[in-house]
Amino acid sequence: MRNFLRTLKFSWPYRYRLAASIACAMIVAALWSVSLTAIYPVLTLLSTNNNLQQWVDKEIDSQEKNFSDPERRKALEKLRSDLQEIKQRADWPDRENAERKKTREIATLEGEQSEFGNKVYWLQVLKQRVIRHLPTDKFATFLWIMGAVVIGVAVKGVFEFLHESFVGGVTNRTLFDLRNRFFRRVIHQDIRQLSGTGTPEVMARFTNDMEQLGLGVKILYGRMVGEPLKAVSCLVVACYISWQLTLVFCVLVPVALITLMKVSKMMRRAARKVLEGMSAIYKILRETFDGVRAVKAFTREPFERRRFRRATEEYYRKAMRVIHIDAFANPMIELLGVIAVGIALATGAYLVMTQETQIFKIRMTTDPLGLQALLQLYGLLAAIADPIRKLSSVYTKLQGGEAAANRVFDLFDRMPSVGANAAGPRINGVQTAIEFRNVGFSYNPGSENPTLDRINLVVKPGETIAVVGSNGCGKTTLLGLLPRFYDPDHGAVLIDGVNIRGAHLRALRRQIGLVTQDTQLFDDTVYANIAYGNKGATKDEVIAAAKQAHAHDFIVRELPHGYDTLIGELAGRISGGQRQRIALARAILRNPSILILDEFTSQVDPQSEIEIHAALREFVKGEPEPDHLPEGEGASQPSSLPAPVAERPRRKTRTTFMITHRLHTLEIADRIVVMDAGKVIAVGTHPELLGTCEVYQRLHQSAPSRKAA
Repeated sequence: MRNFLRTLKFSWPYRYRLAASIACAMIVAALWSVSLTAIYPVLTLLSTNNNLQQWVDKEIDSQEKNFSDPERRKALEKLRSDLQEIKQRADWPDRENAERKKTREIATLEGEQSEFGNKVYWLQVLKQRVIRHLPTDKFATFLWIMGAVVIGVAVKGVFEFLHESFVGGVTNRTLFDLRNRFFRRVIHQDIRQLSGTGTPEVMARFTNDMEQLGLGVKILYGRMVGEPLKAVSCLVVACYISWQLTLVFCVLVPVALITLMKVSKMMRRAARKVLEGMSAIYKILRETFDGVRAVKAFTREPFERRRFRRATEEYYRKAMRVIHIDAFANPMIELLGVIAVGIALATGAYLVMTQETQIFKIRMTTDPLGLQALLQLYGLLAAIADPIRKLSSVYTKLQGGEAAANRVFDLFDRMPSVGANAAGPRINGVQTAIEFRNVGFSYNPGSENPTLDRINLVVKPGETIAVVGSNGCGKTTLLGLLPRFYDPDHGAVLIDGVNIRGAHLRALRRQIGLVTQDTQLFDDTVYANIAYGNKGATKDEVIAAAKQAHAHDFIVRELPHGYDTLIGELAGRISGGQRQRIALARAILRNPSILILDEFTSQVDPQSEIEIHAALREFVKGEPEPDHLPEGEGASQPSSLPAPVAERPRRKTRTTFMITHRLHTLEIADRIVVMDAGKVIAVGTHPELLGTCEVYQRLHQSAPSRKAA
């Protein structure tokens, strides 16, 4: 239960609400047991000809007679005298055993005397505080008692509501804090960790697992507090009637605990498998609906239906196992409770019928037990058994919460391998060079064929580098090392001589703008998606970036609400080319020192591609660096809004990396890097590579022309 208990730490800020809920539960438990004590006076009224005033007077007289019984006092004096004689005679046979026996008999009689005295005291209190205020008519007294029970139940209902309300508030605030802390921890994990876990698995832990965990917390603060308090309050009253008979009832408690422990282990394993089954369903749903175009294009709907059906059938089997375990626990505990109540009731019935006070020479009561007391005791024991039965179901559900907590904290505790380096040096542009020094990387460490193998490359500030090669040669992976999506397995990436592995991570990433072929946009407005690149950008700056990316015209003319148009989930309401231009505008707005373009025009039309290239020629050369910076971005995040010429004495150096299969795009590149099988095999200009690099020649011959594009 270690991980489940860790969840409770998130409830600490709400401890006063939790304390209030416990106080309400205590009041509910007290009213629960008090309402059950109404059985005794009602039975007294129904089974005798006396009213309660007459009954209490007779009971006081009877207990006073027992307390002052001369025969009992004589027996006690004789026992004390015998004990003194035994102590004084050293030759008494088996002296120690005889002394212990007399002492035990004296203690028994003194205990009975004390009990008689206590009963007289409490009967006097009951007479003065309660019974003397009741009417002498038996039926009127009955109505008063029933009215008091109804009022007590109503008041109990109010406090039950408050208890549930406080518990619900604490539970939901706990989940609120845990979800946000969980999201914070997960979003700071590196790309490799998140890719290994998978989006559907992460979503399952944020949703289904978190709900199961919340259910466990609610049960712990709710029923695990309220039900035991009810049982304890009834147990106290039952012990007052006869602690010996109550002890007989509790004889099967160890058996019930052992049963619960065995069931709980089974439930924990079954609940974990259910959560894993739900994750599998999430995965299929995500893959199917993200790739719905492929599903429909290849008419694979029947296949996906069968795949989903298999997953749901597996989930059904696992869920039914949980239900069967839970269903087994309830009747088993209920059976043990009925057996315990039956044993105690049978023992009490024998005492009532025979008017004995002992069974097998074991004293069970000081006075012969009456029918009213026995029935009240039975009601109290049944009331104890009901919370215990409910707790059996609660305990199995807690195991589901523990299984969910294990899955949540398994992801929560993963530390990112890409460190933030809050105290590391801050990268502020590229002044001397970007260097890839003997870089090696593999998505599967220890693989014989690494993704990147001994990469050495030096890039000058302000240089535009095109990276070309066949699919899978490591182009995207190489440039993914710059923003530290991954760290190299060996070697280093340096900017101005600083190993970026030890640099301040956020400062490094503020220098980088990224446009990928698989455009990542959000279900928000066009304006918000462009402004995502610079949180301090003004509206004029956003529009200027859109114009530079040749996105302004289609935004204004084709979209129904212009910049306020919602683009939908996965930008499904706009075309692929429009997505890429919005993504390019976002990168331009960031005004980065390092610009990474990964097939950034793969989905735009030829005319738009020509216009975007023209804009990029100017952009990659660098815009004037403004004198003031947008609020919140620091020195590394200058505005992209052009200032008047008289105020633009400096120009921002921009180093650009392009990945492309369209070789006519290379006209804006200063140098071309050719990669093959994870290695850099050639670096040079277009004419140089055509004459010296066979791989580049093949790429040039197979590359689509601008006209074809």
